[in-house]
Amino acid sequence: MRKALGSISIVVQARPGEGPILAELIREAVEETGLIAFIRAEGYAFMPSEAVGQLGLPHLRLALMDDRISLWVRDPHKLGLGPFGAEELYRGIIEGVRAAASVVSDYCSKRGLEAIIQVP
Repeated sequence: MRKALGSISIVVQARPGEGPILAELIREAVEETGLIAFIRAEGYAFMPSEAVGQLGLPHLRLALMDDRISLWVRDPHKLGLGPFGAEELYRGIIEGVRAAASVVSDYCSKRGLEAIIQVP
């Protein structure tokens, strides 16, 4: 499971001015899976509770730089540590990143763009 989490990567260059809009669409889709979006300097951290981040456990991150969006899993090697069940945490991240990938795929197909999407 750790290896699968470590392989997750989504990178998309949105059209000029559309990065923040796409980031919000992704946030909404990920939150619909049950993860909570916590604001970070570069974008969002998605996790079931703030405690996951405080303990340094794996969670999904989104960074928005100009109109480029990048999603990855922070600290995948720490899966199974702490009070949160590894299977439950893994399942939540996978559901969240699949929702994000769906939004990015739809966005790109409507605009004739490409993205890097690596999701197990």
